[in-house]
Amino acid sequence: MAGAGVSRNLKIALVDDVSLYSQKLVEGFKGHHANCMIYGPISSPATKSPEVLGNLRNGELKVWSQNRFPLQIFRKAVADKPSIVHVQFEFYGIHSYGPLYAAFGLPVALLLLRLLGIKTVVTLHMIIPRGRELEQVRDTSPSALHTPTWILAAFLTLFYSLVSTFSSAVVVHTEVFRKRLILNYGVKPSKVFVIPHGIEANGQFSKLFPQSKAEPRPILYFGVISPRKGLETLLSAFAQVSRKRSDCQLWLAGSSPPYYRGYKSQLQQLGRELDLDGKARFLGPVSGDFAHVLFNEASFVVLPYYYSLSASGALSWALAHGRPVIASETDYFKEELSQTRFGLLVPPNDPARLAEAMETLLAQQELRETLSSNARLMGFARSWEVIAGLTLDFYENLANGNDGS
Repeated sequence: MAGAGVSRNLKIALVDDVSLYSQKLVEGFKGHHANCMIYGPISSPATKSPEVLGNLRNGELKVWSQNRFPLQIFRKAVADKPSIVHVQFEFYGIHSYGPLYAAFGLPVALLLLRLLGIKTVVTLHMIIPRGRELEQVRDTSPSALHTPTWILAAFLTLFYSLVSTFSSAVVVHTEVFRKRLILNYGVKPSKVFVIPHGIEANGQFSKLFPQSKAEPRPILYFGVISPRKGLETLLSAFAQVSRKRSDCQLWLAGSSPPYYRGYKSQLQQLGRELDLDGKARFLGPVSGDFAHVLFNEASFVVLPYYYSLSASGALSWALAHGRPVIASETDYFKEELSQTRFGLLVPPNDPARLAEAMETLLAQQELRETLSSNARLMGFARSWEVIAGLTLDFYENLANGNDGS
């Protein structure tokens, strides 16, 4: 790629927790011989579930803590003099920096780095919608406080405005989220850039983690166990399917963060009420290797989210393994499936339509194989090496003064 050779002269600092996303991006950078370091936490915020974090394997530096990260990142940047500081951010989850109030530390950090003359990039992994969806986001968020939506909208508008003003550029993963920032929050179009979420190279998995289970293979949900993921809808839909077919299983793999304590137990109780004991299995947090096994064993993957705030890491895993997907018809999934047909879309919170789609994929092997082939093609097109190259080209343009300021 054009930027790979020139970008060797850039010194890049990624600010994040120990996330699989940043680790894979850094590994992709290494393939282009780029000079990159990760400014990681001294210790991860207590609001995060340890199971969702990766392992230290790319020389992550212990730099920041929850309440002092703007000054800590500033001091480290003074010492290291990076060309570009690239911050990964979301309000809660892997890329967060503590409770909600900690979010306003990000504009402070960006302003301090701006005073040093350092170019800054923020990847916003969570773009919260306005309007009716904002109320739904509030009611399924970690906080039990029912803050009026107009206050939340004002908070979000101020936050996104400050981040876009003080940073050199903002990155999102799809055009849907770019439009959301521009139309809902008034961010300048010239400040927002789209770089897709990377996907792990998929040729190796079938050899390292061969399939062992005979047909029919299980249906898989993979990801955080949280109220916004539509898991009540999934259990209700699967109950309809299992009444017609006794030969299928549903696997739900993933951890429930500390701020959703008790939610998994509620889902397990719902499963018992729907007579799904032995049919729907909650596997809990799984290792990376075991996750590969689950995706290889699965017939297809179901992502029944009520709404979309971000790109789906679970979707990236499914595409990497060439697995068909049934997803909710959110604006994000509609955009992804408009590029390559690797699955089926169903309305959110509609158990009957979801059950119908599940029955279709269970019954039609030829359709599954076609969708699987399309998923693999999309996985290759978005490999981490490709995404790292696009990101380095973006850094090069930014370093040469081609930002949206």
